[in-house]
Amino acid sequence: MTEVQADRGSWAPIAVLTVLLVGLVGPVFGPIAQLAKSQWGVRGGSGAVVLLFTVLFVLFAAGTLRWVAGRGGSARDLGWRVPTRTSAVVAAALFGLFWAAFNVMGYVHQVDSTANPMELSTLRWATALGGVAIACCEDLVTRGFIMNHLKAAGVGAWLQSLTSSAVFALYHSLWTLSVAGFIVAFVYGLILSGFFVWGRRSLTPVVVAHGLALFLGEPFLTMFMLAAG
Repeated sequence: MTEVQADRGSWAPIAVLTVLLVGLVGPVFGPIAQLAKSQWGVRGGSGAVVLLFTVLFVLFAAGTLRWVAGRGGSARDLGWRVPTRTSAVVAAALFGLFWAAFNVMGYVHQVDSTANPMELSTLRWATALGGVAIACCEDLVTRGFIMNHLKAAGVGAWLQSLTSSAVFALYHSLWTLSVAGFIVAFVYGLILSGFFVWGRRSLTPVVVAHGLALFLGEPFLTMFMLAAG
């Protein structure tokens, strides 16, 4: 019997977390996003959606840290401020720049050719800062907690990455019933998980990649989601 098989209870927190993410965060990608769009339009609705994402992920991160602290752990056990590889951080920064540019230009070319990617409006700054908060909290939960919890249970790095990415993709796509959305989110999750492993299980390269993409890409990433929905 393997260590994983002998400790099936170790998967219980992951299952609970998945249900909560799908049940609470998932609707924001689907019906709540469309409600925000119908009430305030694509621009105003994107601001409301980013704000709601920020609140939810801050709460998830706080709850995760409390759960870990109750078992004698800390944020460092999830990869926060853990020394990392410079090469992983550099590659993560390049990927973050690419992902931001890819999505912003996709919005401009496919949705609104009059949009200004260089705008410095209140909406742009507010959603950019919200995006950084979202990235930090989301990565702490979906990469740091899930992958290190499974590692402690004896699960190999590949299964850790696949599990983390599947959870990530589920709450991004289940409420919209989008197979394409699941695949894109799953691959994106695998890339972020790869940075986590490459960076010696530090959240630094993960947050650099994810945070930079959201900081430079919002509100256009969310506007793209609302416009396409």
